[in-house]
Amino acid sequence: MGNNLKKNVLITGASSGIGRAMALMMAEMGHELYLVARRRDRLEELEKEIARKVHLLPFDVNDPKLIVELQKISAGKIDVLINNAGLALGREKVEKSDFADWEKMISTNMTANFRMVHTVLPWMLKNGEGDIINLCSVAGHYTYPGGAVYCATKFAVQAFTRVLREETCGKNIRVMQISPGMVETDFSKVRFKGDEKLADMVYAGMTPLTSTDVAEMMVFMLSRPRHVVIDEIITMPTDQGSPTTVSRKES
Repeated sequence: MGNNLKKNVLITGASSGIGRAMALMMAEMGHELYLVARRRDRLEELEKEIARKVHLLPFDVNDPKLIVELQKISAGKIDVLINNAGLALGREKVEKSDFADWEKMISTNMTANFRMVHTVLPWMLKNGEGDIINLCSVAGHYTYPGGAVYCATKFAVQAFTRVLREETCGKNIRVMQISPGMVETDFSKVRFKGDEKLADMVYAGMTPLTSTDVAEMMVFMLSRPRHVVIDEIITMPTDQGSPTTVSRKES
C-alpha cells in the first residue's frame, strides 16, 4: 500500500483468528474486501460486523472453484493478498502420525498458498503494483518434535516467499512474510481436532499473542512507503523463547 488510496484486499482464512482481525482492520481503513473461508455463516457474521457489503468467497482454499469465482468477481484487480489460511494437525512423532493429516497440511499450507500467489501475481504485474504477505510461522525457522510435517510446510512457505521476493524485485511488487509464535486462536483447537482441554493447555500459565497483535504488525508492513519492504517479521510473546521454550506461571 504505502498510501491511503482504497485497495482491493484478498484475505484467506478470513472467518476467524488472524484473518478475521485483519479483515476488520482493512475494513476500518476503507478498503474493498474479498474474504475467503470455508464457513459461510462465519463470513456472513463478519460482514454484518463490518456493516457494509464485502465480497464473500465461502470456499475451502483447496477447492479449484475458488480460483474460478475469484477471477470472475475481482476482474483481475487484487492489490493486496493476505495469504493467511493454514493449519496444523496432530502432535504425534513421524512414525505414529496420520498420513491423511500430512496430506491436509501440505495441501492447505503449501499448495493452496502457492496457487493463490500464482493466481493473483500476474494481475499485480499487469497492474504495475501489488503487496503480498504470506503467513508463515516460527515453525518455518525452528523445528520441534511432533511437528515434522507442519514445520516442513512452513519452511517451504519461507523458501517460496524468498524466491518470490527475488523474482519480483524491481517490479513494484512487495513480497513480505510474518512468522508468529504462539497466538491464541482456533489453531490449537484445530490441531487437537476439537479437544478444548488440550488446546487450552497450550496457553496455560502464559500470555500468548492475540490475532490483533499480528494484524497490527501486518498493517504496519503494508503502510510503509512503497520503496520500503519489510521482508519478514518474526514475532513471539514475551513468555516464549522458541517453539519449545515457554515460561509458564503456576496457577
